[in-house]
Amino acid sequence: MRVAEEPALRGLGALPVRPWPGRFRSRLHSARTSARDSTWLLPVVGAVVGAGLAVLFVVEPFGIRPSWIRGLAWRASMEDSRRILASMLGIVITTLSIALSLSLIVLQNTSSNYSPRLLRLFMRDRGSRLLLPVFVATGVYCLVGGYAFGFVEEPGEQPRPALGMAMLLLVCCGAALVFETTYTLSMVRAEQIVRRVRRSSLEVARTLDLLRRRETEASALPPVPSGAWQVAAPCSGFVVDVDTRALLVLAVARGLSIHLDIAIGEPVVRGASLARLVSEGAPREKEQLARCVERAVLIGPWRTPDRDLALGVRQLVDVAIKALSPGINDPSTAVESVDQLTVLLCELCRLRQGPRVLADAQGRPRVFLRALELRDYLVLATEQIGRYGAGEPAVVLRLLRLAGEVGLRVSGEPDQRAVREVLHQLSASAKAASPSLSALMLRYAEEVERALERQEPLPPLPSLGY
Repeated sequence: MRVAEEPALRGLGALPVRPWPGRFRSRLHSARTSARDSTWLLPVVGAVVGAGLAVLFVVEPFGIRPSWIRGLAWRASMEDSRRILASMLGIVITTLSIALSLSLIVLQNTSSNYSPRLLRLFMRDRGSRLLLPVFVATGVYCLVGGYAFGFVEEPGEQPRPALGMAMLLLVCCGAALVFETTYTLSMVRAEQIVRRVRRSSLEVARTLDLLRRRETEASALPPVPSGAWQVAAPCSGFVVDVDTRALLVLAVARGLSIHLDIAIGEPVVRGASLARLVSEGAPREKEQLARCVERAVLIGPWRTPDRDLALGVRQLVDVAIKALSPGINDPSTAVESVDQLTVLLCELCRLRQGPRVLADAQGRPRVFLRALELRDYLVLATEQIGRYGAGEPAVVLRLLRLAGEVGLRVSGEPDQRAVREVLHQLSASAKAASPSLSALMLRYAEEVERALERQEPLPPLPSLGY
């Protein structure tokens, strides 16, 4: 694709863009995300594979019968073969309907007991992504094979490799069903769910940390200079990803400073400020430059966990809040979620957080991106759980321990101050919600704060915290 073919780039001179910021890169990212989250792509692939196998083993269009399929050849007439395939098709459909019914029950219970946001985990799990394609491939194989036998002119009993392949596919269906059932049963445990969310969130955090190591470290973003002109959001949705490399190329080529006004995971409304651009000289071709910036910021209909670290923290918080609701009343699950938040936040202390600044080859900052600080994740992880779980001593004690573990690992004054504020807020909420047990929790909060001041190990949890 030539640059001149893209209307948004017409007149930009020698702007060195590869096929971006045309539609190709955005569509490629959207297609990759849709393919991974799609529930129909793998079944369609299974249907194509099943139909191809049926034609290959029944009609044999190329007249090739390799020696390795002789062991699969059963002697049967065409009528018997079609009857056997029809019986197998009935077995496959019946078994698949039962398996899907059980899976829907599991999804419903997970959504009601934990959080609807966790359904994405089950859509991506290996069990369901293996079960559907195998069953669909077997069903289509039996259906197309039964139809294809009508075009075979071999009367009497003949070796039928298609029947052996059908039995092999039926065995694969049974294996896929066993795997999916055992995998789903292990996934419905609260411990497995929250641990999987924590692991996926850590993967996102480490990926972002690798990107930040090649960028300029900044504790805060500078103010936007006067004279900046605004780029409006082209649509409403959530910021899914930002092509930072493309923004840097654009800024260097056109002498710009690009300040993004929204972070990944934030909602954006059509027409709202997406970014502000500052030109070194008289700004030209504002409309074309704005369209380039718009295409570098991928906006989707919902949040995705690929670059959105806050979404993983939010999912763990949702699990804890749901467990603390009066309809469920499961503080043990809330405690498990808080423990995973503790592990996650302690790992984040070792990784770079906060704003991102991209500089050119001369070291001049060109692109400025907003991002959450560690203290923001700390507030996100404790504020709502502390409010709804203030009357549950085990939850409050674990939250105090979370703040203490993070406080032992942070070094900056803003983060340390945020830890102390969280400790005071948790103590105040517990005192207001549970006067009879507030003395125990206040004493533990004071011990944690003293341990932070002396940089000593945290005190052991009281018995109510286990």
